[in-house]
Amino acid sequence: MEIIKELSRVEFGSVLLRELIIDCNTHGQTKHRDVNGSIECCKCNDAKINKARDKRLKIDSQNMKALMTTKMISKGVSLNKGRFSDWQYDETKNTEQRDKIAQLQQYSESINSHSPNLIILGRTGTGKTMLANAIAINQYLRKEQSLPSEFDSYNQQDFYNHTCELITSFNIGSQVRTCWGNSQKSEDDYLRSLVANELLIIDDLGAGDGHAKDRERIAQIINLRYKKAPTLITTNLDIDDLSKYLGDRAWDRLRENVLVMICDWDSYRAKNAVIQLVGSAK
Repeated sequence: MEIIKELSRVEFGSVLLRELIIDCNTHGQTKHRDVNGSIECCKCNDAKINKARDKRLKIDSQNMKALMTTKMISKGVSLNKGRFSDWQYDETKNTEQRDKIAQLQQYSESINSHSPNLIILGRTGTGKTMLANAIAINQYLRKEQSLPSEFDSYNQQDFYNHTCELITSFNIGSQVRTCWGNSQKSEDDYLRSLVANELLIIDDLGAGDGHAKDRERIAQIINLRYKKAPTLITTNLDIDDLSKYLGDRAWDRLRENVLVMICDWDSYRAKNAVIQLVGSAK
């Protein structure tokens, strides 16, 4: 390796550092660094460092993608169905329905702590849970975009912990009951973990959760989230019945800043239902 020019020389005791101009097979005549006779092209070294960095970032990104997927599943969000792109429009309600879905999608793209609460009303089978799930997916995708460009996945294990949870009000009661007698996690601990979500979706409110304690629990969650984070509710109840279910205090806080969407179209399952009679007369 022929030295074309020596740019600098520094000696620290037994250590000799030199900067040299040498002809590199890849980069031509360029600066090299010599440490006690070990000579390396500076540009080759930079390329090696960048390649190792890119590989590490790719692995970290893959790890964080897997972490997000795992967190979404554990938080009740469906990955296989329930995106806005999956929605099938009702031809009889086409224009009106498209406007409503577009507003929901716009809402989902800018959710923050000041966003309004959202209530999706409608009969069984009108797609309320699917719409809620689509909003939840967008919440996670937006969270993913906020990852810092430089990160280590092993330092980001809690990144998605409080992004969004989708849970039926009935299952909230079921989860609470598993805390009774549990020395590791109390009912209050569980409720506060729900409250901590940046977006909380309480699905199918009013279905199988009519006990007074269930209602008090939902009201407590809404009260604790008041002016801290938005709550999304899907329900078959109308506004009057919903306000009675929640009680004056929780309803008053929920409605202070709320969007209401009514799914006033027919059940999708009813349209696709296939009913066959068994043993019908010939």
